[in-house]
Amino acid sequence: MDFKKIAHAAVCRWNEKRRTDKTSDTHRTSLPEAAPAVREAVSPKAANLESALGGFLAERYEFRFNVLTEVTEFRSKSDKRNGTFRPATERDLNAICLEAHRHGIDCWDRDVARMVHSAYVREYHPFRQYFQRLPAWDGRDRLHGLATRVSDSPLWVQAFHRWMLGLAAQWAGLSDGLHAHSTAPLLVSDEQGLGKSTFCRALLPPELQAYYTDSVDLVRPDKVERQLTEMGLLNLDEFDRIPEKKHPLLKNLMQLSALNLRKAYRRHSQALPRIASFIGTSNSRELLSDPSGSRRFICVLVEHPIDSTGIDHAQVYAQLKAELENGERYWFSHGEENALRLHNAAFYRICPAGEVLRRYYRAAQPNEKVRPLSLPEIFARLRRLEPGAMAGVTLPKLAQALVAAGVQKVHTHYGNRYRVAER
Repeated sequence: MDFKKIAHAAVCRWNEKRRTDKTSDTHRTSLPEAAPAVREAVSPKAANLESALGGFLAERYEFRFNVLTEVTEFRSKSDKRNGTFRPATERDLNAICLEAHRHGIDCWDRDVARMVHSAYVREYHPFRQYFQRLPAWDGRDRLHGLATRVSDSPLWVQAFHRWMLGLAAQWAGLSDGLHAHSTAPLLVSDEQGLGKSTFCRALLPPELQAYYTDSVDLVRPDKVERQLTEMGLLNLDEFDRIPEKKHPLLKNLMQLSALNLRKAYRRHSQALPRIASFIGTSNSRELLSDPSGSRRFICVLVEHPIDSTGIDHAQVYAQLKAELENGERYWFSHGEENALRLHNAAFYRICPAGEVLRRYYRAAQPNEKVRPLSLPEIFARLRRLEPGAMAGVTLPKLAQALVAAGVQKVHTHYGNRYRVAER
C-alpha cells in the first residue's frame, strides 16, 4: 500500500490551495457563502494528518486488497518473515489508531479506515499471484506420479491430468471462457479411512489452503455460486448422500464458466469469472443416476490408503502452467467423455428397472449378431415377466437403465433400437 502517495497528494493539495488563495483574494466577496467552505475543505491540519498517518502506516504495515473476497488484508512489517496476512477487522483498525496516538498522530479511527479501505491499497489475486511466482518447470512429469497415488488405472491417470489442466487454467486465468471446467473426479472406496478427503485438500499448495472447502450446500445454490468465484476447490464430500433431485442443479453449476453476482455492499451485480473446480468422495459405488450426465465425472475406485505427503506443489503447478502456455488442451474431448461414460457404468445407482433388465437382457457384444429391439418391445416383455417389479417404471427410466447397462442404441428406418441379447 503506497501511503506515501497519499501524504504527497495531501501536501500538494495544500500548496495548491495557498497559491489559489493568493490570486483570488479580490474576488472573495463576490462568491457565495458556501464557496470558502469548499475551498478550505483541505486544511493544513488535514494535510499534515494525512501525511503523518500515511507515513506511519507505510512504515509499520503491509496492506493488500483481496479481489476474491473483497477484503483488505494486512500484516506487521516487524513480523514480515513469520507473519501472514489476515483480514483487517474493525478491532485491528482501532488498535492501529491507538498505536498512532502513542506516536503523536491525532487521528480518528475513521481516518485509519478511510486509508486502509481506499483504492491506494494494491489489489491482490491469490491464485494469479501464486502462478506468477512459480519457478520454471524442470521438465520432469509429476502429474503421473500424483495420479497413481490414488490408482494406476490408465483412464484415471489420463483423465486426472486433463482435469488438473482445467483446474490450473481457471486458477491462472488462462481459460478461454468457452470451455467450463465441467468435470469432477469422484474418489470411491468401500471403506472409510483411506485418505480420500485428505488427498483432495492436499491438492492445494499451503499458500492456498484457505480456498478449499468441503462445505457445499446444494440447498443454497446462491451460496455455491459465490463459492465458485471465491474458492479454489469444492469437495462434494459423501457424494452418494446428495439427493438425486439435486443432480440436475449440480450439473448446471458445473457447467458455469462465469457468474453474474451482486456482492455484499454493492448495488449492482457484476460478471465474475469462475475460479473453483469440483471434486468428490464417496464410500458407496452407487453414485450416478443420469447416464447422459455421467461424462461429467471421473469415478475412480480407491483400493489402498492414499499417501498425500511430500507433494511438490511448486513443480506440479509449474508443469501445468508450462503445458497450458504451450497450448495443451484443458477440456475433455467427445471421445474422452464417451470413455468416461462407459467407464462410469459400474457406478450407477441401481434402480428397479435396471435390476429387472439385468435378469433378462445383457448388452450385445460389438460383433454379436442380434435383432435390435425397440424400447416398447423391451418394456412390454419385462412388464409381462415382472409386473410387480416394473410397477411405476416408465419408458424414460427404462431407457436410462439401458444406457447405464452399456447397451448400444442404433438408429434405423423404424426408429431407435437397442442391441440387447436375451439371457
